[in-house]
Amino acid sequence: MNGPVPLAASPSWEVFKRHYPGVALCGVLALAGSFLAEHYEAPALLLVLLLGFGFSGQAGEARLQPGVGFCARKVLRLGIALLGARIGLMQLQEVGILPLVVVLVSVPLTLGLAIWLGRQLKLPSMHSLVAGAAVAICGVSAAVAVAAALPRGKLEEHRLLGVVVCVTALGTLAMLAYTPLVSRLGFSEAQIGLFLGATIHDVAQAAGAGYLVSGAAGDVATLTKLLRVALLVPLVLLIGWWLRRGEEGVKGDFPWFLLGFVSLFALNSLELLSPAMRETLVSVSQWCLLVTMAALGMRTSVGELLAQGWRPLLLLVLLSLGLALTVLALMMWLPG
Repeated sequence: MNGPVPLAASPSWEVFKRHYPGVALCGVLALAGSFLAEHYEAPALLLVLLLGFGFSGQAGEARLQPGVGFCARKVLRLGIALLGARIGLMQLQEVGILPLVVVLVSVPLTLGLAIWLGRQLKLPSMHSLVAGAAVAICGVSAAVAVAAALPRGKLEEHRLLGVVVCVTALGTLAMLAYTPLVSRLGFSEAQIGLFLGATIHDVAQAAGAGYLVSGAAGDVATLTKLLRVALLVPLVLLIGWWLRRGEEGVKGDFPWFLLGFVSLFALNSLELLSPAMRETLVSVSQWCLLVTMAALGMRTSVGELLAQGWRPLLLLVLLSLGLALTVLALMMWLPG
């Protein structure tokens, strides 16, 4: 008579034991980076990434590899799926037509410019696409979301990490430089908020820059930034479909996590998520991304990042400047 299978002999327990060391280390690095970010007011994702770099020498150990790989792939996709709870169509109802027009024009132009500039700089097309999404939409979150939607092997991890590091630094620089710049151009508080929300890469950076000017500027900056974030849904779905069209052998490789992303986006748009549930899902998503950054940092050496040269940084700088000039032109040409 067969009895219950002992826990220590069950397949689930074996999987847990194999993944635990790497997952635990990534979790500790995420906690440490979050702690440092709270006390020194620095981007948590960047700090966790840097901590991951510090442990890149240990990532090759056999006992850590399964867990670190799990965090770099599975946890990443879970975090992107839960990111859908952060955005919804209600943002469209809270702003006027001008922010919507600016976003709908500037985002596709920035993506197209990224592909064109990438070819001129002789960078891989997938690298240029991820960089363009990071600048056009929402920095690190867009970069990892688009990278997660790519078929495996299309983008090397050190290239994704290069985009993450550079776009975070440029977003911080933009937050410090754009606010005094646009304040001297004679714009109204609403116009300043629109410019900051349409050009700064990270949501928190855009909102913070706006509220440094005034409450009204901060509100417009936040809403405009969320309009850009909302475009992440169709962009990632389009990329996933475009790169897999006509490929018979990749059905199992379809990014199913996007269904969770779209489902939560729809539930949030229909206001079917309670504020407490939405806050919880967004918080879990953020922690998943922190754990993923630790894993990606461990799996990429600083030498591989430096070996990319100056072209990836130049691409992001030119895209950021192009986005800023496009938004300024649209604000001057379109009626307020």
